[in-house]
Amino acid sequence: MEIPLREGTRSAQRAAREREPLPGAIGGEAPRRGSPFALQVAVIGLGRVGTACARAVESARGLRLSAIARRGEQLALPLPQGLPGSVRRCAVGALGELDAALVCVPRERVVDAARQILSRGIPVVEAAEIHGAAFEAHRAAIHREALRSRRAAIVGAGWDPGMLPMLRGWLALLVPKGHTQTRPRPAASLHHTLAARDVAGVRDALCAELRTSAGRIQRYVYVELEPGADFERVSAALRADPLFLDEETLVLPIESVAALEDEGNGVVVERWGTAGGVGHQRLLLEARFDAVALTAQVMLAAARALPLLPPGAHTLLDVPASMLFGVASEAASEARP
Repeated sequence: MEIPLREGTRSAQRAAREREPLPGAIGGEAPRRGSPFALQVAVIGLGRVGTACARAVESARGLRLSAIARRGEQLALPLPQGLPGSVRRCAVGALGELDAALVCVPRERVVDAARQILSRGIPVVEAAEIHGAAFEAHRAAIHREALRSRRAAIVGAGWDPGMLPMLRGWLALLVPKGHTQTRPRPAASLHHTLAARDVAGVRDALCAELRTSAGRIQRYVYVELEPGADFERVSAALRADPLFLDEETLVLPIESVAALEDEGNGVVVERWGTAGGVGHQRLLLEARFDAVALTAQVMLAAARALPLLPPGAHTLLDVPASMLFGVASEAASEARP
């Protein structure tokens, strides 16, 4: 029978040192209550976010999809395409011992689901789209149950809230005296789009415009090429069009304009100001993405951090970045100096 080590003893101190990551490493080895090779994860709810999480866990290193929890009337329904039919399906009340539960139910049910799961001794991650005072009340409700159950929870672990505020914070850290503006994806310009579609070698095109902090217009022209068309020639012809001569134009080849339009998500985050006493600093982040897919990836990163956190409800800002990266992820290798 294994005897737990008392805190403060030499054996306990030595064990704690052995669990510490090597200097310069990204992330430490999380204590694992399930498989010795992977954190045992359950997905709660199979809407768009839940399905994306389940698929992402299946292909993630260090995580294993142990169960999918659904309402009783939905348990007999077939799983979405791409999920293994062998995964255990059960109600929340039948979940076993797990390292993390990804709560992907509708926003109005998140707190009740999180409380129920935490009361069973299972740490949780959730990504409800709640902001401001409502988010603080939401966090406080989960925090109370997390403390009572002596388990950790990470709240607001999605795109927004979650990663988008963190990105704004990183830009402000680099340029501390200034202003940040967040806008939806650049507006489409129908007139310029039609002109781009008329260029030889272009099958389809989409032109978007972005106004810089200096007031200039930048054009982003996404072109889907005809088979055999030369991108450099298309780009040169498009830039030479009188309609585009008076603005900075960036021409970007893509596989499908229709797919780009269907994604429908995008953001521009711009920060300008002073850094280190030097003015006229400008940082720009422009992104197009599937918000559901990004939310799933943030939730998985949060799940990696859960075993290393003390009881209570945490936000991403409270979690050391190394815990989110994990030990052996490709992202960790990109983050190392």
